[in-house]
Amino acid sequence: MHQSIVKELIILSRQNDDQAFRKLVEAHQSVVYTLAFRLLCSDEDAEDVVQETFIKVWRHLDSFNTELKFSTWLYSVAAHECYDKLRKSKRKSSLRLDDPDMIHEFISNENIVQTVINKDLLELISSLTRDLTPKQKLVFTLCDLEGLEVEEIKSISGLSSGKIKSNLYLARQYIRKKLENF
Repeated sequence: MHQSIVKELIILSRQNDDQAFRKLVEAHQSVVYTLAFRLLCSDEDAEDVVQETFIKVWRHLDSFNTELKFSTWLYSVAAHECYDKLRKSKRKSSLRLDDPDMIHEFISNENIVQTVINKDLLELISSLTRDLTPKQKLVFTLCDLEGLEVEEIKSISGLSSGKIKSNLYLARQYIRKKLENF
């Protein structure tokens, strides 16, 4: 969605235009879900993060500077939600790929192609990032899976460039070792 359209939708949303906010959500919810799923490796947790993210966006839309990029702010809100969820649960990934309930949940979805993609993605991400710290997982996901630059990750995470680079280095080093063991 073009930035000028996003800006107009934000202005309308600030005036309590529910349809405008709905358009913002519809245009960006898949990006938020993908980020959350990659970080949390859980469909249910990712859906919760999407909901919480857009609730926070709605509540704080008046404080958003429309001269800035909306997607960066949105990533920031979503990333903090994921990071908080990872930190609070004190787990890197508690999902087990041999858990019959989890497999049943994926198989019972209506879209079997998406189910297979989700399962494969979950398995890969879970195995590669299971033992990363939440900061390493966040930085790795934003940089290597989402393709964001260090400056944007800095805006999203609040980490310094040095912290981003060191966490990314450690995450890549760990994942490289895991890939060598496959």
